Amino acid sequence: MDRFKWNITSIKNWLFLYRIHLIAWTVFIFWESILTGLIFGAFGKLGNYVIHYIVNISLFYIHVWLMERVIIFPRQAVWKIPLYVVLELAIYCYGVWAMDMWLIKHTDLIPQGFIPTITRIYRLLWRSSFFLLFATGYFFLKRYFSEKAEKERIERQRFQMLIDKERMDKELVMAKNAFLKAQINPHLLFNTFEFIHQKIRQHSPEDAQVMVYLSDMMRFAAATEHNEGYVKLSDEITQCQNLIKLHQLTQGQVFIEVAFSPDVLETRLIPLVLLTLLENMFKHGHLFDQDNKATIDVYMVDGILRIESRNLPGLVKSNIGFGSGLDNIRTRLDYTYGNGAEMNAFMDEDGFYCLSIAIREEALATASGSQHQDMVVNQQVQ
Repeated sequence: MDRFKWNITSIKNWLFLYRIHLIAWTVFIFWESILTGLIFGAFGKLGNYVIHYIVNISLFYIHVWLMERVIIFPRQAVWKIPLYVVLELAIYCYGVWAMDMWLIKHTDLIPQGFIPTITRIYRLLWRSSFFLLFATGYFFLKRYFSEKAEKERIERQRFQMLIDKERMDKELVMAKNAFLKAQINPHLLFNTFEFIHQKIRQHSPEDAQVMVYLSDMMRFAAATEHNEGYVKLSDEITQCQNLIKLHQLTQGQVFIEVAFSPDVLETRLIPLVLLTLLENMFKHGHLFDQDNKATIDVYMVDGILRIESRNLPGLVKSNIGFGSGLDNIRTRLDYTYGNGAEMNAFMDEDGFYCLSIAIREEALATASGSQHQDMVVNQQVQ
């Protein structure tokens, strides 16, 4: 029963899909058969009409199908189309002639006394040419509407891209305005740090050292804007060490190690990746267990830069900016390196929170190179 319903549904879908074809052929056959009958004063049998119209309609769609195949290779169409037309005419004339002879011999569908002659060949040539021209016109009409629909789709897509670009430009302008409103003059900030450092250095050297570390990190963060969007890993590793020392001075002993291989020091990476990972550890990790130190490892293996962090989760979950820093890293990696970068986070079997970043070396080189070219072009334009 279900199969029967499925067949009914399939038939309905097919009829709906080809409804225009069915209506057009019905109108054409009715009009032509009635007109022919009135002109010659006689009407053929229904079976005769059915058989010959099936052959003619088949010729129509076969020719359309062949045109669609030929047009894929335009250079071959010059000789293939005439060849196919000649073959179609020959096969049609021979096939209909043979079919008429068989129908005369074995059926009564064709009127008695009808004998195919050379005139019948001419009529078959005209009939087949008529349907071939009809099919060729349909093919070009179909192609015209298809190309028109494709152009409209491209125009809609282009229009949507312009809208998206305009929206992104507006968001970028709003972000820049927000940044300009929120930023503090860095020279004023650093001069203030230096003033405070000089004031408290004689009374509390440790507190003064906090100002040194903080000032150095602020200078690094401010300088990333002028480094073509990338920083050397050696510079950011230094700031990670400053951040660890800063926390040790303000919070006491923390057990965290930053390890790196020498071959990564000159590698250029988008800024604040390591610092964000480290800050995330301080916010959400438990760093006071000497036997379970937190670690950040940076190394290159098999042409892939790997950054891996591992730490015990904090005993009390912090809700301050939870996850936003890591989401920011993921977004920046996707935007800069695309499929060349991968970031994963998970809990291992020992209960440690682990995060792994892998960036292919060619993606690093491509991103840095394209950014450098953009900077050169901008300088030339200016």
